[in-house]
Amino acid sequence: MLSEDGLLHLWKHIYALTNDVTPLKQDCGQLCGSMCCRDWAPGVGMYLYPGEQLLLADQPWLKRQWHDSRHHIFPASWGDGGWFVTCTESCPRHLRPFSCRTFPLTPHMDETKHLTVVLDEKGRTICPLVQAGRPELLSAQFRCTMREAWKKLVCLPAIRDDVLMGSRRRENARR
Repeated sequence: MLSEDGLLHLWKHIYALTNDVTPLKQDCGQLCGSMCCRDWAPGVGMYLYPGEQLLLADQPWLKRQWHDSRHHIFPASWGDGGWFVTCTESCPRHLRPFSCRTFPLTPHMDETKHLTVVLDEKGRTICPLVQAGRPELLSAQFRCTMREAWKKLVCLPAIRDDVLMGSRRRENARR
């Protein structure tokens, strides 16, 4: 297990790696009016990945809520819960949470633990890129960078467990 300093270093690396890549060579927000960057429904937000809160602890544009694992579904390796965040205003782009950076892609691990990135079907209601159903519409640089970032992140057991849980959920939904 990484120390707090090790986690902070990893997240700084992941943020630097993903800071300048976007799904399209142009601003994809022009397609949808930046839906994923707006409060498009009450309570919309995201979970921070384990350790990510170390980078975003004191950001005034984020409202943080601790979600207890007794009332929310987390992998057991997340312990007693996780941080759910909502944006109260526009974020400084270089500090946007990792969930924002990787959208509209999400990691997927098959039964052999082979990692790929796939379109995040949870974004179907707001994202024309997900609605198109064609990941090749996304820039190759974006797809490769996100796969590289996820490869580094799944080395952390809690993140790998979360990716595996989401992957099984997707597979079960397809059946």
